[in-house]
Amino acid sequence: MAVSQWHKLYTSDVAAPPAVLFGLLADMPNYGRWLPGSTAFGRSTDVEPYPVRLGSRYHDGKPDEPGKDWRGTVTGFQPPGSLDFHHTMTLRQLRATVDVHIHYSLEPGGAGTRVSRRLVLDIGMPRVLRPLRRLVTTFFDKENLRTMAAVAEYAEAHGGELADE
Repeated sequence: MAVSQWHKLYTSDVAAPPAVLFGLLADMPNYGRWLPGSTAFGRSTDVEPYPVRLGSRYHDGKPDEPGKDWRGTVTGFQPPGSLDFHHTMTLRQLRATVDVHIHYSLEPGGAGTRVSRRLVLDIGMPRVLRPLRRLVTTFFDKENLRTMAAVAEYAEAHGGELADE
């Protein structure tokens, strides 16, 4: 099985303080308040231990649909500046395994926060199916753009309320 790596950096300036954004990203069981479901993501469950911290494990994706879920771990936790996740997905129809590494960096600046989300995919799939790798990367790209937009929209709309929590 051939393994290749794909990575991309997503950035956004969000009119909310780093602590508010960190709180949204780290509160995995409550992602539904800011991240609408999609074809790939329904919710995060079984977050243990909770509140989230370094080493917390979670069940993500569409936990009620076999083959559309995955388990992951919080691999970095430095409030309010950075947060890291790792999970492995099996894409049976492509006979592929995707190791997903996500790193959030939250840097204060100006009237808000520069949010950076680095995505690194280690994609293992048979060489004969490698031309389909683009489907995998396009899927992840769209989902990451959607996530970045959703957290920015929610934080900017509810920032004052969240800062008071």
